[in-house]
Amino acid sequence: MKLSQVLGSLQGNDGEKTAAVASPSSTPTQEKTAAETQTRLKAALAEVTAVTPATEKKASNTPVADLTKLAAETANAEHESLVKEAHLYGAAVADGFMARLGQYNDAAEKVASQQPAGVSPRLEKQAAELGFATTMGQMEKLAGAAYVKGYNEIVEQIYKVAHTCFVDGYKNAAEMIVASR
Repeated sequence: MKLSQVLGSLQGNDGEKTAAVASPSSTPTQEKTAAETQTRLKAALAEVTAVTPATEKKASNTPVADLTKLAAETANAEHESLVKEAHLYGAAVADGFMARLGQYNDAAEKVASQQPAGVSPRLEKQAAELGFATTMGQMEKLAGAAYVKGYNEIVEQIYKVAHTCFVDGYKNAAEMIVASR
């Protein structure tokens, strides 16, 4: 049955009012007719929307439809399999991450428990002053050593130049004496 047939069967009661259009002074006959029309409409719609075995048989008779249905089922099964695998992989990665995080947390708690809880500001100041004094002493030693090393290198260079000049002067003087004889 088609929708036009349903509408045609309902239009047979053109002169009657339905419950939705009924005036406020509706009579029990009009309400009965409206209820009857509503029942007929529900029955007609149920008949139109009902699936008949002939309709089902027509759709499944073609091989293309069968292959399409099989392909869709296979694709859905594969998709579900991939989603399940991804879910399991994600759960495994998350479990590993949480285990590693737990190890880091345990290690951090051990380190935190080994450090003193409260250090007085006076001790911190003394430690800073001691560290500063020690560092300044080491820097002064290094600066003194660098100064001595630089001084010694310069004195050595001056000595070499002076020695070279002296030797050259002595040779020149000896040559002039030999030449003047």
